[in-house]
Amino acid sequence: MNDRPFIPLEQVEPQQATDNGVPRRAALQILAGAVGAGFALPSGAEAQHPIHQHLANPSAVEQAQKAAAAASVPEFLDEHQAKTLEALAEAIVPGSTSARVAPFLDQLLAVESPQTQRAFVGALGAFDMAATKKHGKGWVTITAAEQDALLREASAADLKTSALRAQFESLKGWIAGAYYSSEQGMRELGWTGNVFHQELPGCSHPDGHKA
Repeated sequence: MNDRPFIPLEQVEPQQATDNGVPRRAALQILAGAVGAGFALPSGAEAQHPIHQHLANPSAVEQAQKAAAAASVPEFLDEHQAKTLEALAEAIVPGSTSARVAPFLDQLLAVESPQTQRAFVGALGAFDMAATKKHGKGWVTITAAEQDALLREASAADLKTSALRAQFESLKGWIAGAYYSSEQGMRELGWTGNVFHQELPGCSHPDGHKA
């Protein structure tokens, strides 16, 4: 955490303030505003990333999270893609599985443009292919250590010349945005239901891939 001051209740719009402090929707608005103002998500996700458009609509985020919590099968991704996303998310931002990042992103992707959908599926496929090329099997079946090594390799590659680095950055933005807009992630950033940091601190996960 950093030493930035908290946003006091009186700075939250009147209709958002309640006896319980800063409600979750108000906290989401603060999060979206911080990203829009140029503050980076802990992953390095930038405002032009598609996740920002979703974070800018707290009501839609809440609906997608509720749908994700109730969903028993993916809405957009196929079963293999959903499992690959879940494994990638957990490796990039530990805690993503319990925060239901993969089902939440599946709900967001279901209403995305075909171009964005293709780009996302392509990024998942790139890591599946990288795992197969190096270990002879897909991402979900290689070990955690092998996954970590591939992610570190991707994050250290030259962004100008490595397609896998670009895919990594795209997925990292989606995953970090989804995680830190979940209640679990917002509490990690400092939201208690009463206060929220004025600026987002860096990722506190020691094993998070931030490069």
